[in-house]
Amino acid sequence: MSKATKLAVLGSGFIAYTDYYPAFVREDIRDLVEVTAICDPVSGRAAEHIEKFGFSAKAYTDYDAMLAEADMDLLIVLSPIPLHYQQVKKALLAGKNVYCQKTFTETAAEATELVALAKEKGLILCAAPGQMVLAENQEVKKLMEQGVLGKVCWARGFGGHPGHEKQELFGIDPSQYYKKGGGPMGDVAVYSITTLVNLLGPAKRVCGFSGIAEPDRFWNGKKLDVQMDDNTYLLIDFGESRFAAITGNFCTPQFRCGPLVEMFGTKGIARIGGWSKREVPLEYYTSQPVNGSTYGWYQPAEDIAAPSKPETVHTVQDVLHICACMETGEKPLNTADRAAHVIEIIEKGYEAAETGRTMELTTTFDF
Repeated sequence: MSKATKLAVLGSGFIAYTDYYPAFVREDIRDLVEVTAICDPVSGRAAEHIEKFGFSAKAYTDYDAMLAEADMDLLIVLSPIPLHYQQVKKALLAGKNVYCQKTFTETAAEATELVALAKEKGLILCAAPGQMVLAENQEVKKLMEQGVLGKVCWARGFGGHPGHEKQELFGIDPSQYYKKGGGPMGDVAVYSITTLVNLLGPAKRVCGFSGIAEPDRFWNGKKLDVQMDDNTYLLIDFGESRFAAITGNFCTPQFRCGPLVEMFGTKGIARIGGWSKREVPLEYYTSQPVNGSTYGWYQPAEDIAAPSKPETVHTVQDVLHICACMETGEKPLNTADRAAHVIEIIEKGYEAAETGRTMELTTTFDF
């Protein structure tokens, strides 16, 4: 990149502190991006983080002031999910390009509205998780285009987690994960759903089961108010008798149970490790000659499955991809219209579980 992309950050909480900031100051990344502003409603938090990481940035507690004053090429929204819709809308109306953490909004209607607004304003609007930025998912896409898997007839996606109260949060209250708008579907299952819709295309229908399996949860000696379902299982119909099963829960003591996504085709199988099995980014089974192999289970060469920036978490790869696209003029892979479709799958999945009916999906995207 010829110049550093100027980034403003909204929300300086756990994920900003643990994922984004350490990456932005790495020697191989710090010339690509420049953090110019950080806004957080907790007084002193943004200033503390700016000092800790050595950013040449201005601290804000007033979001409107940051939008009006800060020099930014891209706004990164890392605030709690229920705030995303209003905050992203305000940024788009102010003429800012936006990248939003997952899930992008609480409802598909909100997401669709923001996609239309960004298009009207001629602005970039992207949302996490940018699964197709990852090299292993691009390799699977190539294998599918080559016909190595044949017709993918069924797939399964993993979204299990022990619950955020059981991990180190550096003092940050995990209550938001259990309030309305939180829950494991938007927090962890969103990765496997996003991967599948990017590889199989827009889904048609969804049904499933959902409920609260573990209501008694505690953090720092305080009982958490569990409002959202913590155990959900969805079945997704992609059309042409192609089906997928998705689990999303906060009831998995150890989430390194297997690959994030498995896809079973008439000629082969792809197993995508993802965050649940990082040690094996991709392995596949083939019944025909491919990549010099003839039969059996194989792992691609290391350079194929390696991420674009070694040891960089997927969330940061999202941002670096958008910054590169802003310079080249290419369309980013993690566009918000695909995120809107994923949100509808989750939203209609909860509705299907509550009503006992199969729900038709209305959103779509170019595929």
